[in-house]
Amino acid sequence: MKSIFYSKIFLLSLIGILFLSCSKEEIPQDKLIGDWTIYSITDENNQTIVWNDLKADLVELIEEYSCLDFTASATANLVSTTYTFIDSDSRGCLTPAINVYTWEVDPESGLYLFTQGNNIINYRISFSNADNRMTWNDQTSGVITIWDRLVSATEEATE
Repeated sequence: MKSIFYSKIFLLSLIGILFLSCSKEEIPQDKLIGDWTIYSITDENNQTIVWNDLKADLVELIEEYSCLDFTASATANLVSTTYTFIDSDSRGCLTPAINVYTWEVDPESGLYLFTQGNNIINYRISFSNADNRMTWNDQTSGVITIWDRLVSATEEATE
């Protein structure tokens, strides 16, 4: 009698485990998701500006410009960019400008569509360096922005 009882419990447990393991398949996380810092950007003349070189040159002239910053952060639904630029009228930086966009990937073209109100920006985004470098190519202006993933100390230790 006990063995039948334990057999039924075992069978019910097995069915429960199989049922739970057959739940909805998770979609892999997009490589865009994470925190990024700017590496370089092209200017209006298609010349590449390496952000750290620009910042070092400016800080060498005026130390207060060390607050200069350009980052991006992406979640499953939003991308936000934060720009901290210099105040040309003083010896410091302006308040950070934050832009937030919803985003999706067009399944046909593979383009990333960033939407802010009525403004839609199409980027062809590619990844390199074990997905730790990202290149945004604006399909309208042609501007290319290269980002490096911000990796925490715990992530670096596990790699």
